[in-house]
Order: sequence, then C-alpha cells, then structure tokens
Amino acid sequence: MARRKSEHNRNPHTKRPILLDIHIDRLRVHAFHGAMPQEQVIGADFYVSLDLDVEADEEAVRGDNLTGTVSYADVIDTVCHEMQKPACLLETVALHIGECLMERFPRIVSLHIRIDKENLPTGTQSD
Repeated sequence: MARRKSEHNRNPHTKRPILLDIHIDRLRVHAFHGAMPQEQVIGADFYVSLDLDVEADEEAVRGDNLTGTVSYADVIDTVCHEMQKPACLLETVALHIGECLMERFPRIVSLHIRIDKENLPTGTQSD
C-alpha cells in the first residue's frame, strides 16, 4: 500500500507545486466579433471570464514572489490583445485566447473560458 510521506520527514528545501484556482470574472472588452457584417464594423461589448488552474511554486508563493505563479495583469493584457482580432465565431476567439495563455504561461495546467456578448444582433435580450 502506497503511503504519503509525512510532513515532518519531508525535505524543507524541496520545491512543491500547489494547484491554485485563479478566477477573473467578466472582464469587459469592446471588440468586433460576429457573423453579421455590422458586428465587425460597429462592434459590441463582450465579457470574458476565466478560471485558470495554476501550478504555483509553493516556496515562491510563500515568499510573495510573483515568479511562482501567474500575473493577473499579464493574463488580462493577453486576453485584451486576443479579443482585438476579429472573428465570426466566439468559439474561435476562445480557442485563440486559450492557446495563447497556455503558450505564454506554462504554469497554467488547465483553463475554462466564457465569453458573453452584451448586445445580440438578433433583436433579443440576454442576461
């Protein structure tokens, strides 16, 4: 039977990764996505929400060192940059955001992206 090494026997100099959930909720970005021509001309407000599972370095995090995790500011800059690339499908935008984040931040082990569009071109309301 496998047993976990007890904490008091653990080498205190060994770096341990810890999994952190970083959540960014409803980042508002004006962009030009949509299948209808007017959507790519006048644009709309989009809300991007992210759940990032980050494998952080315990020692760095305990020392309040940003290099052991992922910077919110850099994640937000990346999302805003990717949102400025027009696309017909929000799925395409989400895919590009996800690929870019995973490539730029190797500490991200998984992510969930939600993109909400404020003004739908169908004449209907949505919350």
